[in-house]
Amino acid sequence: MIKYKWANLLCLVPFFLGLYVALSGDTFYEIEKVIFNISRIISPYADIPMRVITELGSAVGVILIAVIIVVWSASKKHFLDFGLPIALTIIISRVVNVILKYSFDRPRPDFKVFDATESSFPSGHSQNNMAFYIIILLVALMICNNHKKRLILKISLVSLPLLIGLTRVYFGVHYISDVLSGWSIGFIIAYNCYYIYFKYLYPKLKREEKINELS
Repeated sequence: MIKYKWANLLCLVPFFLGLYVALSGDTFYEIEKVIFNISRIISPYADIPMRVITELGSAVGVILIAVIIVVWSASKKHFLDFGLPIALTIIISRVVNVILKYSFDRPRPDFKVFDATESSFPSGHSQNNMAFYIIILLVALMICNNHKKRLILKISLVSLPLLIGLTRVYFGVHYISDVLSGWSIGFIIAYNCYYIYFKYLYPKLKREEKINELS
């Protein structure tokens, strides 16, 4: 329990750091614009792969991958073990992101490369993909005992949401503070969904499943 509480507290630090920057108006504007300009050094060579990655992290991309996972888990009779916690995490993350965006209503950067809807804080791509891939990682590690495969899972499923978030800075549709806070909240949501689901909800659902199979 102590480890659980400390994990949440530590993950809140980058969120509040990003929130502080977001609420500071123009105080950190020049710094965040410099970060954007530095990221654009690799343009235009990286424009296409960056656009592919950012689209992969879009709502359509996440939903499509999630549907495939849910259908696969249901077909393999692992819906309660794999599909349901992932689906719940995605839904909760999206709802939280909409509430936060509506609450703070931070304008998008004026140096953005292309138009983007909704307010800027926190980054939906960063938050939702962090929540999505971290819950996949946590669930996958429960059933994977191979050391090399576990290492590959950790590297790939942590790197992907980080890279997706960085593409948002690269295209100037988010400040780095939006992305930092998005990563933070996304991780917190995934971690808490995993902890609460498997500690409280999962045992009850498994018992009900066994009763239904016997009846």
